[in-house]
Amino acid sequence: MKEKKREKNFQKGKNMAQKPIAMGSAILTGLLISTIIVLVLDYLLPTPWNIHSAACWIKVLAALIIYASINGVMLAFVTATDEKTKEKKEEIGGASILIILGVIVVMVIGALSGAQIFQSSAYANLIQVQEVESSDTILSEKDAESIALMDTASATQLGDREIGAIKNFSAFNVCDNYIQLNVKNDAVKIAPLEYAGFFKWIKNKDSGVTGYVTVSPTTMTADYVELPEGMQYVPSAYFGKDLNRHLHYQFPTLIYGNTHFEIDEDGKPYYVSAVYKKTIGLFGGEVVTGSILTDPVTGESQYYNLDETPGWVDDVVDGDLICSLYNVAYKNKNGFWNGTFLGANTGCMQTTTLESSDDDDDDDDSNTTDYGYIAKDGDIYIYTGITSMAKDSSNLGFIMVNERTGEYRYFAVSGANEQSAMKAAEGEVQQYSYEASFPTLINIDNELTYIGVLKDSNGLVKMYYMVNVKDYGKVVVASHKADCMTDYIEELGLHPDQALIDQANSDSEESDGEEENTEKEEKTAVTFEISAMQYADVDGDTYVYLGTSDGTVYKARFADNEQMLFVSVGDKVSGTVSDGEFTFEQKNAED
Repeated sequence: MKEKKREKNFQKGKNMAQKPIAMGSAILTGLLISTIIVLVLDYLLPTPWNIHSAACWIKVLAALIIYASINGVMLAFVTATDEKTKEKKEEIGGASILIILGVIVVMVIGALSGAQIFQSSAYANLIQVQEVESSDTILSEKDAESIALMDTASATQLGDREIGAIKNFSAFNVCDNYIQLNVKNDAVKIAPLEYAGFFKWIKNKDSGVTGYVTVSPTTMTADYVELPEGMQYVPSAYFGKDLNRHLHYQFPTLIYGNTHFEIDEDGKPYYVSAVYKKTIGLFGGEVVTGSILTDPVTGESQYYNLDETPGWVDDVVDGDLICSLYNVAYKNKNGFWNGTFLGANTGCMQTTTLESSDDDDDDDDSNTTDYGYIAKDGDIYIYTGITSMAKDSSNLGFIMVNERTGEYRYFAVSGANEQSAMKAAEGEVQQYSYEASFPTLINIDNELTYIGVLKDSNGLVKMYYMVNVKDYGKVVVASHKADCMTDYIEELGLHPDQALIDQANSDSEESDGEEENTEKEEKTAVTFEISAMQYADVDGDTYVYLGTSDGTVYKARFADNEQMLFVSVGDKVSGTVSDGEFTFEQKNAED
């Protein structure tokens, strides 16, 4: 009896396996499985559903290929009982291939429709540039104290030292993407904390990211700012709290990027994203048309047209895009072929590039675009030199572009480019092998001038330099900004601003007085454990401030105590103290 039952069940299963699947069911099943896979891919790799996004077309193409593959497998189980069914299967398979090929053709045609060779006139009109006088645009010597001379590398180095001030600091890193802002008319570089990995996020996701680091490019000091509420929606979070994914589901059709951290005038944190539009063909002519501001605490976001972006926002159009748009526009000013190696390059201009410091002669792509920042009238401007496409060492003029509005200003001033000025400054102190940072422009009595800093191999600021744009043989270096300014004005044969001379003399007298007192003061041997440690720049010199458990604070000039690079909080050190200034002798001293 049992054997007959088993045989009956076996025959039933065999019949079910042989039973053909309906064609409609096969197609719907394939569609359902494909849709699930595409939704998973969209979650893992969030890209805009916008026909002007190449990523969108790739996503659609991938979806069609997945559907065709799954559909093909499902249709294989459909038994063609007649000629009509067999033809239908072949038609479906052929239609899938034609649709995939059709999408590829559209992508190719769309890409060609935006190619510069066919659209040179449109690219030439991508931006509008207003010509102005340099004296109306550039900061003067009266603004010398507010000039930001710090590059991102130095900001990162200073900011990383604030990690010890962070509660639960092992869970976070300081983001390397420092943004130049103008907060209450003060230039500042700012970077948020970020999770130090997936498991750090798992453990700390409820409390969120606790704060951000600010670095002053003028005083060269850093501070950690703790927020009253932790930030939940950040780029370093995961799953639904990942800021990019969060924005994608809020604005699924918008093309956005340049997502970065900013604060308003009250110190409230936001993430700012630029919204792009492709204006030429299907994929070409990318320009910024708006912005998205996201509250990282609540996740609430607001879209603004570019001209309606709040005034406290400083960076919407990033420097790389600013330079790229200018280069493309002025390469096509007189037609596509004129801007190639086959043409005369008449009227073609481009932003200046810096040669790589690498010694790899085989690398032909060693030149990179660089630019400086100027804080003026509550906004941040990108500035860079403009040169011919011949890539010589001279500039034809400069552009200044408002990062919030994207408005271009150009002023014609022929002279040395930024790299020539940097090399001239380095040549003045070549015995020290100092490296010049990218300079800022300043107007000294209608003489355009580069001003920047010279750093040692550890990235510490050692000196200031000033180089005349029209004559880069006029170069001055000094240990203090005020001295550099005064010496440079005298180098030009101009009448110096008396206030600057007084400031320089005051600094010099204070410095001389300190040296005299130090010589008279007896040295006292000390040994202590470092309970707090802070670096700061004082008139161009880097000092290390050391706190002890009893509240005593010593300072040490880093240039005289470079071995202190290898000490940290918790180490026991010994040395001598004279008038509060510590001279390092050894680490982990014995009592």
